[in-house]
Amino acid sequence: MSTKRATIGRTFNPSALTNTSSDSELEQIFTLSTGRKAVFTLQTIPANEVAGKTYVLQETNGRDQSGLTPESLKDITSTLRLQQFFPCIGIQREEGIEIIDGSRRRASAILCHTALNVMVTKSPISADEARKLAKDIQTAKEHNIREIGLRLLALKNTGMSQKEIARLEGLSEAKVTRAIQAASVPAPLVSVFPVQSELGFADYKTLGTLEEMLNTKDLSLEALLETTAPEVNIILADASLAEDEVKNRIIKILTRETAAMASLKGKDKAVVTNLWSFPDKDRFARKRSKGRMFVYEFNRLPKELQDEIDATVANVLQKHLSPDA
Repeated sequence: MSTKRATIGRTFNPSALTNTSSDSELEQIFTLSTGRKAVFTLQTIPANEVAGKTYVLQETNGRDQSGLTPESLKDITSTLRLQQFFPCIGIQREEGIEIIDGSRRRASAILCHTALNVMVTKSPISADEARKLAKDIQTAKEHNIREIGLRLLALKNTGMSQKEIARLEGLSEAKVTRAIQAASVPAPLVSVFPVQSELGFADYKTLGTLEEMLNTKDLSLEALLETTAPEVNIILADASLAEDEVKNRIIKILTRETAAMASLKGKDKAVVTNLWSFPDKDRFARKRSKGRMFVYEFNRLPKELQDEIDATVANVLQKHLSPDA
């Protein structure tokens, strides 16, 4: 007896779609976590309205919107101009249509300047119902550990403990901890990577260590990114590199430069104090201090002035350091 092979991946149930007698729009009914049912109707958002008419909330959708770079969306933008295989799922709110599933398709539509198909409901759906529905629907590209962590952080900020979050989400406490650690890495540091889904927990741990080193040495993250930008841009421009190679090279650059900055910061810088201003550049009288050491420096002074300075220094030393002082 043959058994039917289970379908893997995202599916859209044609039998759930019905033609309304009035406007022939496609409809689908979803059952919410509370047991209530909501009717979703297919809408096509014109290309010039996608950005303004739709929006995404990180705590509901779960996808890190700052990570939706052109490089990370190539798998969608390559075909979206021709067709959109699956509609997004959205909720009509006062602010516009909240996209709870399909934020990568939305971002790609904005990039390609093309229309976006969205199944939209006007039913009043709570934030908790929307979050759980989004989790149930999202079966496309798996959320990376940082995106999971950002969603878990939103729960933690409501006062939930990590143990409670693990129980609610059906995750191990260790995974919750790792995900939140990944989400705690500053967004500007993560934004250096064109395809953030390539970053694993070990990479986020490295980035977290770099941030900690910067904070310990009172160094600026902005200064690190500005210093490394020229070298990083060369890597980003190299089309021959695979996505994981780009990631590994950028991490290597950031690690090297952070160590160099910390090493320089650990050394006392010499402080130079001008003792007199001269009209010509090659004459000076100054004091250079570094830690406990200080040096008086003079250049192109008359012989009689040198002799007087020597005598004055000798007198001061005699006054303060001689056994009779």
